[in-house]
Amino acid sequence: MTLIYTCGDPLSINIEAFLRVVVPGMARHRPVVGVGSKWQLTHQAKALGLQLPQISFVESPEAPGKPGVYWYDPIPGAPQVDARQLSELDRGLIAKAALDAVPAKPSGPIAVLTAPINKKAISLAGFKHPGQTEFFEALWQAKAVMMLAGPELRVALATNHLPLSEVTPTITADLVFNKIKVLNAASKRLFNLASPRIAVCALNPHGGDGGLFGNQDSTHITPAVSCASQEGINVKGPFPADTVFYRALKGEFDVVLAMYHDQGLGPLKTVHFDDAVNISMGLPHLRVSPDHGPAADLYLTGRASIKSFDASAKVCERWLSGQGG
Repeated sequence: MTLIYTCGDPLSINIEAFLRVVVPGMARHRPVVGVGSKWQLTHQAKALGLQLPQISFVESPEAPGKPGVYWYDPIPGAPQVDARQLSELDRGLIAKAALDAVPAKPSGPIAVLTAPINKKAISLAGFKHPGQTEFFEALWQAKAVMMLAGPELRVALATNHLPLSEVTPTITADLVFNKIKVLNAASKRLFNLASPRIAVCALNPHGGDGGLFGNQDSTHITPAVSCASQEGINVKGPFPADTVFYRALKGEFDVVLAMYHDQGLGPLKTVHFDDAVNISMGLPHLRVSPDHGPAADLYLTGRASIKSFDASAKVCERWLSGQGG
């Protein structure tokens, strides 16, 4: 029952968060494996005045057996300089190597906490995916539902990183129905909800207003909600986007399924800018991430907020404990 922590972009708060949050919170209970540059680990710990715990350096992320802190360096030949002196390409290569080290077929249950990447840097290194969610879909051969969850509001997405022009043709009854099913099952497991109350967001203003602003809500989303409800899922909608998030925030729903990225994440980040967790639901293993970028401007300042990392680690621990570990 191992936690794998991919260190993402080295010009970040990622190593600081590993030492301040992930290690103290989880290593007493299970193997915690950091994956990234060993040199950056020791350099940044010293610069921040953080004491390194007892660490075993291993040859594979799957090598550990007993609880403790482990480290795997997938690219030991990376330049050994402060991250501010690394080129974008070198930073991308370090981040990509950490993700590529995650096993496609692990020998047992794992949770992967992915620290933020710089998308431009990692794309220079040959990373072909729009984001880390899509990387894990390809690695583990399953479709994910992207959810961002905070203490008061949870929002899942029907489509992830798509240009807005591609959203409308992508929304189909089958897509929405399958997202609802995955969301229902995963919410039960992760949040201990016996019957999650799911609200489905409309695509168009006012839910289309009887066809005045589009008919996708009536022709695709409504049938999907109806089919899911007939299967016993506690789901309602589609509801106009300008009211449904307020209703969920006030406690009427446990989670909102939004149709596209900014429709859902704008409201979510207004409420939970630094304490939400990005969860890839529906995959054979758990993948979570803090809901923010690398925060390069806070590199080695010691002033970074670690709330989202802390929340991410707690989700991983809860999930792994439920696997019997």
